[in-house]
Amino acid sequence: MNAKTVAIIEDEPIIALELESICMEAGLQVAGFAATASKAWEKFSDLRPDVVISDMELADGSDGVEAVLRLRELRPDMVVIFVTAATTSDTLGRIAKSKPDHVLNKPFDVAELRKALAETVS
Repeated sequence: MNAKTVAIIEDEPIIALELESICMEAGLQVAGFAATASKAWEKFSDLRPDVVISDMELADGSDGVEAVLRLRELRPDMVVIFVTAATTSDTLGRIAKSKPDHVLNKPFDVAELRKALAETVS
């Protein structure tokens, strides 16, 4: 069986690398990183990943919801995990409307992320 692919949308390189490491440990194939919604579309639209892990606030002022909604047009069954420091009710409401499978708060608990990923791999 082929490993499921994961796309990481995160503008903090150290966090992106940590996410990559955790995903690889979980048996996922990391397709790469994008720091903005437009870069995520460029990089991952042809790939149609099985899983997307996204931050909410991205480098150019775009956000993770924007990226997720566009990618979900191509892959409605894609698993979405938000890892975010967002705390406002407006922002959390936008995230909720994108129907993510999991929302983890930064700083995220590695065990929680591993559990979320294990659910997607099985």
